[in-house]
Amino acid sequence: MNVNTQSYYKGTDSLYKFVEDWDLNAYEFDIIKRIVRCRHKGSFSEDLIKTKDLIDIYLREQEHRYLDFNK
Repeated sequence: MNVNTQSYYKGTDSLYKFVEDWDLNAYEFDIIKRIVRCRHKGSFSEDLIKTKDLIDIYLREQEHRYLDFNK
């Protein structure tokens, strides 16, 4: 399987190497991926709205996680 994603991300390394180097979780990976590629896909507004929705979900999940942790 070719994991080199240069067509969307314009980099010399695989996006997966970037994720590994920065130790991103699935939410962070998906948010960055959507933001980076939205201008190149042709559905800019739709992709940004989906990204905003995903950020809201991630924030809610993290709030619950930290509230439960502090009990």
